[in-house]
Amino acid sequence: MKKDLPNVKKTKLKKCFWPVILIVLIVFMSALVFITHRPRRYAPIRVADHNQASRYLTNQLLPTIYNNSQLGKPFEVVITQDGLNDILARWPHPIKLQNIVLTDPQVLLLPQQIILMATTNLETVDLVLAIELNPTITPQGLMNLHINTVTLGAVNITAVARLIGDKAYLSWMSSTGTDPNSIVARVCRSLLNNEPFEPAFEIGDESWRISKMEVAANKITVLLTPSH
Repeated sequence: MKKDLPNVKKTKLKKCFWPVILIVLIVFMSALVFITHRPRRYAPIRVADHNQASRYLTNQLLPTIYNNSQLGKPFEVVITQDGLNDILARWPHPIKLQNIVLTDPQVLLLPQQIILMATTNLETVDLVLAIELNPTITPQGLMNLHINTVTLGAVNITAVARLIGDKAYLSWMSSTGTDPNSIVARVCRSLLNNEPFEPAFEIGDESWRISKMEVAANKITVLLTPSH
């Protein structure tokens, strides 16, 4: 009987081994399916020449803002989803953020929500990164670009993305010597730390601020007022 004990143990190990391997394979394949998921609404514009300026930007959006600013009175600007995607499609590619390389960016405008999407590469596999924003103007007139979720494929990586983003921001600030009070730095802190900021900027020699913003399907309506 004692001689049979090793054989019994081996049989039990074999019976336990294969179910464990099967479970590991199922978990791995499920994770692979989720992380390589490509959202149906992700359909970025592709252009032949990224160095060609967007006509929407140069012929429509910028002239509208500049011409209205000359009047010195509050005015509204409507920014379309198609226009934004035309600008993004012609932005210099690829977009590099530390060790992360992004291509084929796209923006979706939904009621009170902005979704930014792009392709990133992991070990020769193309994955879709999506960032959902819920921008607001506080009663005090400050803007907050709150990140709701960050997903890679269909996997929520919000917590990890914040850690990576914080590290990238600190490294970028240190290497570039950017003024912490600059509009770019304030936007970064709002995205990473949910920190409201003064939405003020210069148009020509005058200072303007975003006093109201409404994100709707396929468009953003912004009210600009002079800062006196």
